[in-house]
Amino acid sequence: MRVDDTGARTAAWETLANLEAASGTAGRPSPATVAEAEEAARRAVADDISARRAELSKWLGNVRRQLGRLPNDLTDHIAKRSERVAAREQIEQATAARIDELQALASVEAGPLRRVGWARVEPAADLDLEPPDSERIAVEHVVGLLRADGWRVADVHTEGRGFDLHARKGSQQRCVEVKGVAGRASSRGVSLTGNELLMAGQHGADYWLYIVDRCDEGGELYAAYRNPAVLFAQRISDAGVLRIKGSDLEAAKDQQGEAA
Repeated sequence: MRVDDTGARTAAWETLANLEAASGTAGRPSPATVAEAEEAARRAVADDISARRAELSKWLGNVRRQLGRLPNDLTDHIAKRSERVAAREQIEQATAARIDELQALASVEAGPLRRVGWARVEPAADLDLEPPDSERIAVEHVVGLLRADGWRVADVHTEGRGFDLHARKGSQQRCVEVKGVAGRASSRGVSLTGNELLMAGQHGADYWLYIVDRCDEGGELYAAYRNPAVLFAQRISDAGVLRIKGSDLEAAKDQQGEAA
Protein backbone atom coordinates (compact mmCIF):
# COMPACT_ATOMS: atom_id res chain seq x y z
CA MET A 1 0.00 0.00 0.00
CA ARG A 2 1.02 3.59 -0.66
CA VAL A 3 -0.36 6.77 0.90
CA ASP A 4 -0.95 9.70 -1.47
CA ASP A 5 -0.81 13.38 -0.59
CA THR A 6 -4.46 13.35 0.51
CA GLY A 7 -3.86 10.55 2.99
CA ALA A 8 -5.85 7.97 0.98
CA ARG A 9 -4.40 4.49 0.63
CA THR A 10 -3.61 3.41 -2.92
CA ALA A 11 -2.06 0.25 -4.30
CA ALA A 12 -0.23 -0.53 -7.51
CA TRP A 13 -2.06 -2.75 -9.99
CA GLU A 14 0.70 -5.37 -9.60
CA THR A 15 -0.51 -6.11 -6.07
CA LEU A 16 -3.53 -7.86 -7.60
CA ALA A 17 -1.16 -10.73 -8.33
CA ASN A 18 -0.85 -11.26 -4.57
CA LEU A 19 -4.56 -11.91 -3.99
CA GLU A 20 -6.10 -15.27 -3.28
CA ALA A 21 -9.77 -16.19 -3.52
CA ALA A 22 -11.53 -16.68 -0.19
CA SER A 23 -14.53 -18.77 0.72
CA GLY A 24 -17.92 -17.33 1.54
CA THR A 25 -19.41 -13.96 0.63
CA ALA A 26 -18.44 -10.57 1.94
CA GLY A 27 -21.79 -8.77 1.69
CA ARG A 28 -22.33 -5.28 0.35
CA PRO A 29 -19.87 -2.42 0.94
CA SER A 30 -20.95 0.29 3.35
CA PRO A 31 -22.07 3.68 1.92
CA ALA A 32 -18.99 5.30 3.46
CA THR A 33 -16.72 2.80 1.73
CA VAL A 34 -18.48 3.41 -1.59
CA ALA A 35 -18.16 7.18 -1.23
CA GLU A 36 -14.48 6.93 -0.33
CA ALA A 37 -13.82 4.63 -3.30
CA GLU A 38 -15.65 6.93 -5.73
CA GLU A 39 -13.70 9.95 -4.51
CA ALA A 40 -10.41 8.04 -4.85
CA ALA A 41 -11.42 7.02 -8.38
CA ARG A 42 -12.23 10.62 -9.33
CA ARG A 43 -8.84 11.77 -8.05
CA ALA A 44 -7.10 8.97 -9.94
CA VAL A 45 -8.89 9.87 -13.18
CA ALA A 46 -8.11 13.57 -12.74
CA ASP A 47 -4.43 12.82 -12.10
CA ASP A 48 -4.28 10.50 -15.11
CA ILE A 49 -5.91 13.05 -17.42
CA SER A 50 -3.57 15.78 -16.19
CA ALA A 51 -0.52 13.60 -16.85
CA ARG A 52 -1.76 12.58 -20.30
CA ARG A 53 -2.54 16.17 -21.27
CA ALA A 54 0.93 17.27 -20.20
CA GLU A 55 2.56 14.52 -22.29
CA LEU A 56 0.40 15.26 -25.32
CA SER A 57 1.05 19.00 -25.01
CA LYS A 58 4.77 18.35 -24.98
CA TRP A 59 4.46 16.02 -27.97
CA LEU A 60 2.30 18.51 -29.89
CA GLY A 61 4.83 21.27 -29.25
CA ASN A 62 7.58 19.14 -30.78
CA VAL A 63 5.34 18.36 -33.78
CA ARG A 64 4.61 22.06 -34.33
CA ARG A 65 8.32 22.86 -34.35
CA GLN A 66 9.11 20.05 -36.78
CA LEU A 67 6.24 20.86 -39.13
CA GLY A 68 7.06 24.55 -38.89
CA ARG A 69 10.45 23.88 -40.47
CA LEU A 70 9.03 21.90 -43.37
CA PRO A 71 8.02 24.80 -45.66
CA ASN A 72 11.57 26.16 -45.71
CA ASP A 73 13.28 22.78 -45.74
CA LEU A 74 11.25 21.58 -48.71
CA THR A 75 11.49 24.75 -50.80
CA ASP A 76 14.98 26.15 -50.20
CA HIS A 77 16.27 24.35 -53.31
CA ILE A 78 13.80 26.19 -55.61
CA ALA A 79 15.81 28.90 -57.39
CA LYS A 80 12.96 31.04 -58.76
CA ARG A 81 11.56 33.19 -55.97
CA SER A 82 7.93 33.28 -57.13
CA GLU A 83 7.80 29.50 -57.42
CA ARG A 84 9.52 29.12 -54.07
CA VAL A 85 7.03 31.45 -52.33
CA ALA A 86 4.03 29.74 -53.93
CA ALA A 87 5.26 26.26 -52.94
CA ARG A 88 6.04 27.45 -49.43
CA GLU A 89 2.55 28.90 -48.96
CA GLN A 90 1.00 25.65 -50.18
CA ILE A 91 3.06 23.59 -47.73
CA GLU A 92 2.29 26.02 -44.88
CA GLN A 93 -1.45 25.54 -45.50
CA ALA A 94 -1.03 21.76 -45.47
CA THR A 95 1.03 21.73 -42.27
CA ALA A 96 -1.41 24.12 -40.54
CA ALA A 97 -4.30 21.79 -41.41
CA ARG A 98 -2.34 18.81 -40.12
CA ILE A 99 -1.55 20.60 -36.85
CA ASP A 100 -5.27 21.34 -36.39
CA GLU A 101 -6.05 17.63 -36.87
CA LEU A 102 -3.42 16.62 -34.36
CA GLN A 103 -4.68 19.23 -31.89
CA ALA A 104 -8.11 17.60 -32.02
CA LEU A 105 -6.62 14.13 -31.58
CA ALA A 106 -4.59 15.33 -28.59
CA SER A 107 -7.69 16.30 -26.64
CA VAL A 108 -8.24 14.10 -23.57
CA GLU A 109 -11.56 13.91 -21.77
CA ALA A 110 -13.05 11.38 -19.36
CA GLY A 111 -16.57 10.01 -19.36
CA PRO A 112 -18.65 9.45 -16.23
CA LEU A 113 -17.35 6.96 -13.68
CA ARG A 114 -19.21 3.69 -13.40
CA ARG A 115 -18.67 1.07 -10.72
CA VAL A 116 -18.59 -2.36 -12.36
CA GLY A 117 -17.82 -4.40 -9.26
CA TRP A 118 -16.05 -4.49 -5.95
CA ALA A 119 -13.91 -6.83 -3.89
CA ARG A 120 -13.22 -7.07 -0.19
CA VAL A 121 -9.53 -7.66 0.54
CA GLU A 122 -8.34 -9.10 3.83
CA PRO A 123 -4.79 -10.02 4.88
CA ALA A 124 -4.44 -13.77 4.88
CA ALA A 125 -1.25 -15.13 3.31
CA ASP A 126 1.48 -16.29 5.68
CA LEU A 127 4.76 -15.06 4.25
CA ASP A 128 6.87 -16.74 6.93
CA LEU A 129 8.85 -13.53 7.19
CA GLU A 130 12.53 -13.55 8.03
CA PRO A 131 14.01 -11.12 10.59
CA PRO A 132 14.30 -7.58 9.13
CA ASP A 133 18.09 -7.67 9.30
CA SER A 134 18.19 -10.71 7.02
CA GLU A 135 16.93 -8.75 4.04
CA ARG A 136 19.34 -5.86 4.62
CA ILE A 137 22.30 -8.20 5.05
CA ALA A 138 21.30 -10.17 1.96
CA VAL A 139 20.88 -7.11 -0.26
CA GLU A 140 24.20 -5.61 0.84
CA HIS A 141 25.91 -8.93 0.19
CA VAL A 142 24.45 -9.28 -3.33
CA VAL A 143 25.25 -5.66 -4.20
CA GLY A 144 28.87 -6.31 -3.23
CA LEU A 145 29.04 -9.48 -5.35
CA LEU A 146 27.55 -7.80 -8.41
CA ARG A 147 29.74 -4.71 -8.20
CA ALA A 148 32.83 -6.85 -7.74
CA ASP A 149 31.86 -8.58 -11.00
CA GLY A 150 31.63 -5.27 -12.88
CA TRP A 151 27.89 -4.62 -12.64
CA ARG A 152 26.43 -1.16 -12.01
CA VAL A 153 23.75 -1.68 -9.39
CA ALA A 154 20.74 0.45 -8.40
CA ASP A 155 18.59 -0.33 -5.37
CA VAL A 156 14.95 -0.18 -6.54
CA HIS A 157 13.24 -2.16 -3.78
CA THR A 158 11.03 0.82 -2.78
CA GLU A 159 9.76 1.41 -6.33
CA GLY A 160 7.34 -1.53 -6.51
CA ARG A 161 8.98 -3.15 -9.54
CA GLY A 162 8.77 -6.69 -8.21
CA PHE A 163 12.52 -6.96 -7.64
CA ASP A 164 15.11 -5.35 -5.38
CA LEU A 165 18.11 -4.49 -7.56
CA HIS A 166 18.58 -3.38 -11.15
CA ALA A 167 22.05 -4.31 -12.40
CA ARG A 168 23.64 -3.37 -15.73
CA LYS A 169 26.86 -4.37 -17.44
CA GLY A 170 27.13 -3.05 -20.98
CA SER A 171 24.04 -4.23 -22.87
CA GLN A 172 23.22 -6.84 -20.21
CA GLN A 173 20.79 -6.31 -17.37
CA ARG A 174 19.66 -8.28 -14.35
CA CYS A 175 16.44 -7.65 -12.46
CA VAL A 176 17.44 -9.13 -9.13
CA GLU A 177 15.10 -10.27 -6.37
CA VAL A 178 17.03 -10.93 -3.15
CA LYS A 179 15.88 -13.29 -0.42
CA GLY A 180 17.71 -13.40 2.91
CA VAL A 181 17.43 -16.43 5.16
CA ALA A 182 18.46 -16.72 8.78
CA GLY A 183 19.80 -20.27 8.86
CA ARG A 184 20.12 -22.62 5.90
CA ALA A 185 18.07 -22.00 2.75
CA SER A 186 18.15 -25.71 1.98
CA SER A 187 16.09 -26.25 5.14
CA ARG A 188 13.93 -23.13 5.40
CA GLY A 189 13.14 -22.40 1.74
CA VAL A 190 11.91 -19.00 0.55
CA SER A 191 8.65 -17.32 -0.47
CA LEU A 192 7.87 -15.34 -3.63
CA THR A 193 4.84 -13.05 -3.83
CA GLY A 194 2.46 -13.02 -6.76
CA ASN A 195 3.87 -9.64 -7.82
CA GLU A 196 7.41 -11.02 -7.86
CA LEU A 197 6.28 -14.02 -9.91
CA LEU A 198 4.46 -11.72 -12.30
CA MET A 199 7.58 -9.63 -12.85
CA ALA A 200 9.72 -12.77 -13.16
CA GLY A 201 7.46 -13.98 -15.96
CA GLN A 202 7.59 -10.63 -17.75
CA HIS A 203 11.38 -10.21 -17.57
CA GLY A 204 12.19 -13.85 -18.34
CA ALA A 205 15.91 -14.60 -18.50
CA ASP A 206 16.74 -11.09 -17.23
CA TYR A 207 15.10 -11.87 -13.88
CA TRP A 208 17.34 -13.45 -11.24
CA LEU A 209 16.54 -14.78 -7.78
CA TYR A 210 19.54 -14.46 -5.42
CA ILE A 211 19.31 -16.29 -2.11
CA VAL A 212 21.64 -15.43 0.74
CA ASP A 213 21.47 -17.73 3.74
CA ARG A 214 23.09 -17.75 7.19
CA CYS A 215 22.25 -14.05 7.49
CA ASP A 216 22.36 -14.47 11.24
CA GLU A 217 26.08 -15.25 10.80
CA GLY A 218 26.87 -12.44 8.32
CA GLY A 219 25.39 -13.99 5.19
CA GLU A 220 26.76 -15.95 2.24
CA LEU A 221 25.41 -16.60 -1.23
CA TYR A 222 23.48 -19.85 -1.34
CA ALA A 223 22.62 -19.69 -5.07
CA ALA A 224 21.47 -17.40 -7.88
CA TYR A 225 18.64 -18.68 -10.06
CA ARG A 226 18.08 -17.30 -13.53
CA ASN A 227 14.49 -17.09 -14.81
CA PRO A 228 12.84 -18.55 -11.69
CA ALA A 229 9.39 -18.35 -13.31
CA VAL A 230 10.50 -21.12 -15.68
CA LEU A 231 12.83 -22.90 -13.27
CA PHE A 232 10.11 -23.35 -10.65
CA ALA A 233 7.19 -23.45 -13.10
CA GLN A 234 5.87 -26.75 -11.76
CA ARG A 235 5.54 -25.21 -8.30
CA ILE A 236 3.62 -22.12 -9.47
CA SER A 237 -0.16 -22.04 -9.01
CA ASP A 238 -2.80 -19.33 -8.67
CA ALA A 239 -1.90 -18.80 -5.00
CA GLY A 240 -0.89 -15.28 -4.00
CA VAL A 241 2.38 -16.49 -2.44
CA LEU A 242 4.64 -19.26 -3.73
CA ARG A 243 6.55 -21.18 -1.10
CA ILE A 244 9.66 -22.85 -2.53
CA LYS A 245 10.85 -25.64 -0.28
CA GLY A 246 14.51 -26.01 0.56
CA SER A 247 14.63 -29.35 -1.25
CA ASP A 248 13.36 -27.68 -4.45
CA LEU A 249 15.98 -24.95 -4.11
CA GLU A 250 18.67 -27.59 -3.69
CA ALA A 251 17.48 -29.56 -6.73
CA ALA A 252 17.37 -26.44 -8.91
CA LYS A 253 20.78 -25.39 -7.62
CA ASP A 254 22.25 -28.72 -8.71
CA GLN A 255 20.42 -28.43 -12.05
CA GLN A 256 21.79 -25.07 -13.16
CA GLY A 257 24.84 -24.57 -10.94
CA GLU A 258 25.67 -21.59 -8.80
CA ALA A 259 25.93 -18.16 -10.42
CA ALA A 260 27.03 -14.77 -9.20
